[in-house]
Amino acid sequence: MIGYPIMDSMPRAYKPLLPLWYLRAKLKLSLKYPSALEWRETTGRHKAGDMAGKWNGTGQYYVIRMNGDQFHAHRIVYYLRTGKDPGNMDVIHGDDNPEKDNRKLLFLFARKKPKAAKPRATRSDFNPNTNPQNGEGN
Repeated sequence: MIGYPIMDSMPRAYKPLLPLWYLRAKLKLSLKYPSALEWRETTGRHKAGDMAGKWNGTGQYYVIRMNGDQFHAHRIVYYLRTGKDPGNMDVIHGDDNPEKDNRKLLFLFARKKPKAAKPRATRSDFNPNTNPQNGEGN
């Protein structure tokens, strides 16, 4: 059984992905590489059929550079597989995928919005001589 992480923190604001038609023109899904992406055409930087993407600086997931921006490869893979832009929802790897292999299943996950903070109680809230709600003053 696949476990899902518990994420109660703030929703993230992700960089908008490039249009699906553009991604499909430049990339294709691949079972050959753990990024699950390969380039469709040869350019000065890569050859057609080469793996698209590399480990990010922290070694947590694959990233891909396109049009001067960097994108999370697993978000692009999800978009290409489903045709649905994940927007500001998280695309996550299952617990059975610690190596972050994008060829395996990816899941769309909405983080919970934090609850509004309750007003803090002050000493005057508990002192009947200073609480204006009881109609009496000092």
